[in-house]
Amino acid sequence: MDAGGRHVLLLFKKGASREGSSPHDGDGELHLAFAIAAAELTVWESWLKANGIAIEERRTWDLGGQSLYFRDPDRHLLEVATPGIWSIY
Repeated sequence: MDAGGRHVLLLFKKGASREGSSPHDGDGELHLAFAIAAAELTVWESWLKANGIAIEERRTWDLGGQSLYFRDPDRHLLEVATPGIWSIY
């Protein structure tokens, strides 16, 4: 899946890998973060609320960036993050 520029996002369906052929089976809880523009944060928050998805945590980082954390149906932790969470983003 093209995630922009030089990045690739690989997702593995639980149980889809052939037995013994790959250690990447999508098993266990994962953490995925997606970069968003600061102006999109309230849009995401409204969308999550409208779809009954609980926000586990809202965090404002030392450099001013903000993150929203929520879970998908398989309990993976998903994060949308605005610029200012690290010195490089």
